Amino acid sequence: MTLILLPNLLAPASLHQRGEGKAHHLFLPPALDQVMSQIDGLIAESEGEGRRYLKRFATKKKPHEMPIALLSHQSNASDIDFLLEPVVKGEKWGVLSDAGLPCLADPGSQLVIRARQLNLPIDALSGPSSITLSLILSGLPGQNFFFHGYIPKRPDERENALREWEKMREVTHSFIETPYRNQHTLHSCLKVLKGDTLFSIAANLTMDDEYVHTAPIREWKEDLEFFLEKKPAIFLFRPR
Repeated sequence: MTLILLPNLLAPASLHQRGEGKAHHLFLPPALDQVMSQIDGLIAESEGEGRRYLKRFATKKKPHEMPIALLSHQSNASDIDFLLEPVVKGEKWGVLSDAGLPCLADPGSQLVIRARQLNLPIDALSGPSSITLSLILSGLPGQNFFFHGYIPKRPDERENALREWEKMREVTHSFIETPYRNQHTLHSCLKVLKGDTLFSIAANLTMDDEYVHTAPIREWKEDLEFFLEKKPAIFLFRPR
């Protein structure tokens, strides 16, 4: 009877299986192999990623026979109770995001808080998080930082958000965007943020073509479209 929060790679498993990424054992803890041999089922963000994840490990049943239940940001209270039923009955189930860690800019927190209310045992294994990796790789101070999640997608709302965030001094701000809007977000940052504000982009973290660059806004150029388009990235800045 345990709910286990599982770490995943930052890049889709399909890329790693095609040899385009680094081996998963470089980023996922060794204890994960033992944990995966004990779970009875998986609560995942998508079935495809869940199946690919299971194929990495020796599990109780064959990967295609392991039960997978789906969890999203739209899941309601009745969905959450349904997902937890096997755990309540005494089984051990894992919770998996498509990339990184559950609950951090990904589904999972609803499950955890409900499991707390039901006094269910909860375990978690550490693993890569684009939020923390981008922060420490950027060189921006991490003593005080604010992760804003997704930046507004409408240009006027996006630019207003950047102006308001920049007013918060002595704080490192980070946010994410849907990859196909990365270039629009970069243009908004270069347009709105002050010239001496330190700005950083971390893209394709843990992949062979990982990119991290930090510099004052005035030194950035708008010629990253060829690289940023459709690639997962985190944007960070620190007002000065």
